[in-house]
Amino acid sequence: MFSKPEIVVGDRFIKVGNFRMPVWKVARISNGSRPPHAHLEKEGAERDAITVSIPALGDSSLFRRVMPAGS
Repeated sequence: MFSKPEIVVGDRFIKVGNFRMPVWKVARISNGSRPPHAHLEKEGAERDAITVSIPALGDSSLFRRVMPAGS
């Protein structure tokens, strides 16, 4: 069975479909809800934040993982 890579604090993502989307970094993960959710902060503007379910963040039609800064 194929398993998706784990999503952890510090992972970076962009939303799929729009040109020049900001990079969102996982600041924390809430496991208290089902499904678990990731709290994302916009790089360079950490006051801008969104919350996304882990399954949605792992969906390649919605989000794409980007390499860590400096890689």
